[in-house]
Amino acid sequence: MNNKGFIQFITVLLILASIYQLSFTFVTNSVEKKAAAIAADFSTDEVLRDSFERRYLDSISQQKVYPGLGFTYQECKENELNLGLDLQGGMNVTLEVETSSVIQSMAGETTDKAFIAALEKSKKEFLGKQNFVDLLAKNYKEQSPEGKVAAIFFGRGLENELPNGYNSSNDEVFDYLKRESESAISRAFEIISTRIDKFGVAQPNVQRLDNGRILVELPGVDNPQRVRDLLQSSAKLEFWKVFPNYKGFEFLEQINAIVYGVNKLEESGDGGVEEEIAAQLSATDGADIAAKDGILEGSLDGNLGSDSVGLDSIPQKSREEIEAENPVISKLIPNITEDGKNWAQSAAIGYIASEDVEDFLGYFSRKDVLAALPSNLHFKFGFKPTQIDGRDFYALYALKSGRDGQPALAGDVITDARPTRQDDLNLAVSMQMNQEGTSVWRRLTKEASSATPKECVAVVLDGQVYSAPTVQGEIPNGSSVITGNYEIEEATDLSNILKAGKLPAPAKITGETTVGPTLGAKAINAGLISLVVGFLLVIIFMVIYYGKAGLYADVALLVNLLFIIGVLAGMHAALTLPGMAGLVLTIGMAVDANVLIFERVREELTAGKSFKMAVKDGYAGAYSSIIDANITTVIAGTILWVLGKGPVMGFAVILVIGILSSLFTSIFLTRMFIDNDIKKGKETSFYTSISEKFGKKMNLVDFDFIGKRKTFYIISGLIILAGIISLATRGIATGVDFKGGWSYVVQADGATAGELKNALSTTFIDANTEVKTYGANNQFKITTSYKIDNTDADAGEVVENALIAGLVKYNVSKTDILSSSKVGPTIAEDIKYRSTVAIVLAIIGMFLYILVRFRNIGFSLGATAAIFHDVMIVFSLYSLLQGVVGFELSIDQAFIAAILTVVGYSINDTVVVFDRVREFLALNKREKDFIPVINKAINTTLSRTLITSLTTLIVILILFIFGGEGLKGFTFALLVGVAVGTYSSVCIATPIVADYMKKFSK
Repeated sequence: MNNKGFIQFITVLLILASIYQLSFTFVTNSVEKKAAAIAADFSTDEVLRDSFERRYLDSISQQKVYPGLGFTYQECKENELNLGLDLQGGMNVTLEVETSSVIQSMAGETTDKAFIAALEKSKKEFLGKQNFVDLLAKNYKEQSPEGKVAAIFFGRGLENELPNGYNSSNDEVFDYLKRESESAISRAFEIISTRIDKFGVAQPNVQRLDNGRILVELPGVDNPQRVRDLLQSSAKLEFWKVFPNYKGFEFLEQINAIVYGVNKLEESGDGGVEEEIAAQLSATDGADIAAKDGILEGSLDGNLGSDSVGLDSIPQKSREEIEAENPVISKLIPNITEDGKNWAQSAAIGYIASEDVEDFLGYFSRKDVLAALPSNLHFKFGFKPTQIDGRDFYALYALKSGRDGQPALAGDVITDARPTRQDDLNLAVSMQMNQEGTSVWRRLTKEASSATPKECVAVVLDGQVYSAPTVQGEIPNGSSVITGNYEIEEATDLSNILKAGKLPAPAKITGETTVGPTLGAKAINAGLISLVVGFLLVIIFMVIYYGKAGLYADVALLVNLLFIIGVLAGMHAALTLPGMAGLVLTIGMAVDANVLIFERVREELTAGKSFKMAVKDGYAGAYSSIIDANITTVIAGTILWVLGKGPVMGFAVILVIGILSSLFTSIFLTRMFIDNDIKKGKETSFYTSISEKFGKKMNLVDFDFIGKRKTFYIISGLIILAGIISLATRGIATGVDFKGGWSYVVQADGATAGELKNALSTTFIDANTEVKTYGANNQFKITTSYKIDNTDADAGEVVENALIAGLVKYNVSKTDILSSSKVGPTIAEDIKYRSTVAIVLAIIGMFLYILVRFRNIGFSLGATAAIFHDVMIVFSLYSLLQGVVGFELSIDQAFIAAILTVVGYSINDTVVVFDRVREFLALNKREKDFIPVINKAINTTLSRTLITSLTTLIVILILFIFGGEGLKGFTFALLVGVAVGTYSSVCIATPIVADYMKKFSK
């Protein structure tokens, strides 16, 4: 082998580079073990121990911990091998920035019916597969072919961006909207990145995806709702003037009269509705609920001048009568004093049950109500519910805007925010304003404190009132405080949100996955067992079958593993559970190149060549097959890398890196070892007594594969036909990835899947819910469509609470939810689209590559037919065996990854056979009957085909047995696919080539 010294130099260099990259992981593990030991000495309580350990590691983040090289702990942490969330636990969130809200805000109160219709249609049609503005432009053109949109946005910034201003073309305007939308998405990404940076999670990952989506990965997170709140809060902070609570109640009376026509009470002289309800509710448990508005530091307190309610001579009526006559007001618990005679010293009008909030929002948005009430009136609810008799109630406020409908002061004047403790030791958030804000704040507080009675100022965040204290005097220094009985995490998150700034557009969670640390630890153990057992079996097999040459292949395989993990660490890519599956699969496929080479060397030795010449010709003869076979697999892996997401992309990364690495180690390292033996006058053994006997038997095989092709066609046709019938009648199960919904892995002792499904029917109302056994140890996988279209920030918590409530009799709590995931409708549609595109591109890519390499369309047709054959059989068995096998068989992202791997493997096997067929046809050009030539080519490669398939099937079988429940369906598809792919390359693809040549070739 030429350039042997260069190969040795490169190999040593790559080994050292890989060890260097992995050394950061060893250093951080050592530091973290020490931190865990110190924390264990500090406390036996798990929560305190974990908290102490985190604080200790934070305190040493800038200390040098890498011996000799002097890297700090933080630098080592940034360069260590990342583990995916499915291995270490944590939360993965996909956010979608609502571009439609940006455009709607820019359009203002437009009356252009065509634009409004196009915007609404675009919202419904948008599935994340294209740019929203492009979709809007298409729909607007359909609604109004001759319409002009420039007038809608003129005066809102467009005139500064486009030289033609009012006369700008639609294309120019939509390009402008696209730039503005892109700018909003970029700002949202920066703001969310800033929030995550302050969240205090090690190795977070925030990544921009296409079409306004942002991926956030947070390892080790154990409070999903806190993350949801942090990410989805738009942080729109405002300061509003407030109407007194008794005045707000008067406005509610007007709404009551407008909506329900109860103004007859006032006309009959029976007194105001206010006094009647106050009298009836003064003795109830909820009547003594006082508002909990905070106090702004400096010169504000909670005292509000009260107004007498006046309860004398009020006719007593039953509650039923009051509710019938006042169905709006009767839903309110007024904010009055305990004796029921005065309004409480608070800006809150009263309290409304959580289930009635939607009704009130509907009342406030009615056109007849808006026409009757002052234009500067805005009703807002408090952000935190108050518990009354075990139910959640929200405070209602009447806010006062300026003539322009805007608050007195916007929150973008805030320059700093931090948690602080009040005099009563309750947590609050203190804020500091810039110069402009300080000036406005001074004037606002002066006006409020000078009024009679003194007025309140409400602190509003994202449309919810956090506090509304009474202003007692001017605040000149631009400082303010938000109070609200916070926990430390709430105060910290709110401070970080305010400092990071408000989002330019709402960001909704369209997909999320949460994996508990227990499930992550099990996944690591399962992956390691599969990796170790699979590796041991392969190296033992190679030594038993190929002797010393097999030992060299094992060394190359070990170096290959080191390269893969080193490159992974250097790329800062995460090792996921499917990635570990890819690693195990790579072990099986990595020996394929060596098997090809060793089999060719053995052929040359059998032909009587000298050992040195046999090695030279064996390697040379195998190069073409090795390159072709691996390039086709790389095509499939690259498509999966580009179009896959999350763990599936992790699998593709490992697969592609593994293939490229194995090419180097298999071809060059083993050759270097063998050449070194030749240099020493030794002959490397390629045989053992076992393989020699097997090889002699295989050489005697002369099976007529082409002659039996019709039998193979019939067998495959019957299996596929049965599958098609099953698909048409029984269908095929689809995972959450494809249909959208919530998915949970739950520990429920002493229950069956049927019992859990029946129990959940009482809480997951009007939802499609499925419960399946998930491995052993009383674990179940629950999927449901309950509230999947709900975009509220607390939707995840609502569904989780409903799950726990439904399973309460089985003692299921939050700690029993081992993992959870959400796939929204837009994400589900996007996954289906990407999966379809991935499979189609893979097949087209294989067809074109085979056509280019073999220059005969017959080979392309044969390979493509084999791919369709393999994919259809896998799909057929998934449908036929659904509910028969003891594990889940459903179509999800992992299944698509398996299908593409099968496609790559099948074509790999097929190309090796095709390469030998092409070689034999070239050597036998004068043979008129080429059928025996093709048969001989197939029989010659049979030994290699069986051995490669055997090594690959061994590691997949190990993965199937030890890899854990989460990989069962994935590895089953691989098992079937590899077995069928081996069969199709010999019995389907090559016979089709023969049929084509027989009919069309000269």
